[in-house]
Amino acid sequence: MATVVASPDPEATYALVNDARHVAFLQQECRIYGTPEGPIAPASAAPQRLRLALEELAVGVAKGFLRLEVAGAGSDGCSNNGGEGHTLVEEITQELVGDTKRGGYNGDVKWRLSPQRRDQLQVFRDLWERGYIVTFGSKFGADFLIYKDNPKHAHAVALIVLKEYEEEFARVDVVSFCRVAKMVKKQLLFACVRANGKSKSGGEQAGDSNATSAADLEAGSVVYISLTHALLVSRQAENGDLA
Repeated sequence: MATVVASPDPEATYALVNDARHVAFLQQECRIYGTPEGPIAPASAAPQRLRLALEELAVGVAKGFLRLEVAGAGSDGCSNNGGEGHTLVEEITQELVGDTKRGGYNGDVKWRLSPQRRDQLQVFRDLWERGYIVTFGSKFGADFLIYKDNPKHAHAVALIVLKEYEEEFARVDVVSFCRVAKMVKKQLLFACVRANGKSKSGGEQAGDSNATSAADLEAGSVVYISLTHALLVSRQAENGDLA
């Protein structure tokens, strides 16, 4: 059970898990690690309280191991102020699992996410379904980090940077991302969601045999492209772009 903390901006909405047993279940059984809240727990112990972002809520709700409620609500998800709490939970749930695309409810719904945030939810879920532990990568300038094991005991294997499928961006930005990835010894993957929902093969696999294979990450409507820092720099040198 997760308690929704709503915001006027839907994309700032999050939820809290206040039961230590539920926290342990999410981390150990469901690969959802969230952000610890409250007193700092020993490294080997599960936190007593967990904050979940929308991406984590979307996976939990879609897979059926997480149920939402609003603050002050009973076990049925209804709050003390009439059916508003129940309506909010329904709207959030439908938006997170994509029911709006099937025309499941009317135009009066106010809780909507931007297309960009929906793409983030889709990429997060895609990575999670492939067996990775997914966390947020803002400290490295990325959208996500992916792990093959407990983040408390293992290093991330790749940085994930989201881009729109036909988005153009400067070469200097690509070089910057690659240099960060090289410094922290992680693979860099650009991720995008195809508008037509069809898969696309391809992508250039990084030269590090110990890194996550880009081919292992290509399926569904999410496309992953890997670049190696050395290859990019060598091509710039050939073009005279480097001093």
